[in-house]
Amino acid sequence: MESFLVATHLSSLNSFPTTSIPIQTTRQNLPLPPASKESDTPAEHAIYTSILNTPTTGTILLRLIHGGLIIELVSLSIPLSPIRLVFPALILPSPAVFLWDTTGLHILAVTDAGSLNRVVIPINGRNLWQDQLENVWHREYTLRNFSGNAEGCFAHAQGTHCVAVSMPNGSLLRLEAEFVGYDGHEGAPKFLKSGI
Repeated sequence: MESFLVATHLSSLNSFPTTSIPIQTTRQNLPLPPASKESDTPAEHAIYTSILNTPTTGTILLRLIHGGLIIELVSLSIPLSPIRLVFPALILPSPAVFLWDTTGLHILAVTDAGSLNRVVIPINGRNLWQDQLENVWHREYTLRNFSGNAEGCFAHAQGTHCVAVSMPNGSLLRLEAEFVGYDGHEGAPKFLKSGI
């Protein structure tokens, strides 16, 4: 047997229709993701999962699906349609979701094209993103010296303020958010400095 499904990487749990939100990029001429092969993990089976559990949000499941192109958020506390964030490039392990000041969810994800993406989903307490999807916004930060060969690269968000990314040349890039100014969205930190 060449492959197997890992039981903890959850398959779909929800029967509600999903809402898809395409994530745009400033990158030009991104290659298409590789075509799926018969031996690949089924598209709806998650290759990565994490849980956010807070008194404000209840329990939210983040699933990385479709081979790493889609982040799905599913509420395990209330009956609510899941959100799917469709990215233009493969997402490096491991995207993260955080609660920001009880008013929004921040999703941080790094793609293999060298972009750090922050997606902000406003929430209304336990109703989460219900009636809030028109206010979802996205910010993309381009990582310099990212050659496009992201094999073996990883990203780790330590919170809404800090992300560490292993670079293709073996170095470690640490991105930190500072609260010097806002980018037009109140309460949204910008990534302003980086170091190796």
